[in-house]
Amino acid sequence: MPATSASRLIMAPQREIWGLLSDIGNARRWNAAWSSVEYVSKQTHGPDTEFLARTDEGKAFQFVISAWVAPEYIEFTPVRDETERYGITLESQAFRLQPEGEEATRVELIARASTHGIRGWVLGLLFWRGYQKQGLNAALERLEAAFPSKELDGPREEATPATD
Repeated sequence: MPATSASRLIMAPQREIWGLLSDIGNARRWNAAWSSVEYVSKQTHGPDTEFLARTDEGKAFQFVISAWVAPEYIEFTPVRDETERYGITLESQAFRLQPEGEEATRVELIARASTHGIRGWVLGLLFWRGYQKQGLNAALERLEAAFPSKELDGPREEATPATD
């Protein structure tokens, strides 16, 4: 099963990042591909929550929250028909949050896939990780953008060059 990940240090406390990621109804704030999210299950929070994510192109994808360890780990698994099979199939995407001090969090985004047949295995081995990593980095960039950097108030002093 191929897997890849990307990580980024985001200047926000773990609890704030968890609050955004676990609020599935507002997932479009951190996932640019989703134009809207609709709950499929009566549950709207925690493990086994099912939702439908729609794109601007009119496509819809159903997911279930397959793992939930607040405020450290959340995993989304696509819901598929048993007959739905591809050479490479995305099995899950997960966020792992690790605090680095009080105001920063290391966010790792992990993608796992399965391959089917020789062609899928070769594509997964040679191409999938690199292709998927681009998407993971774009998602982390979008997530980071949801947390504006905290600039110091007032003017900043610039260093003056030393004179000899």
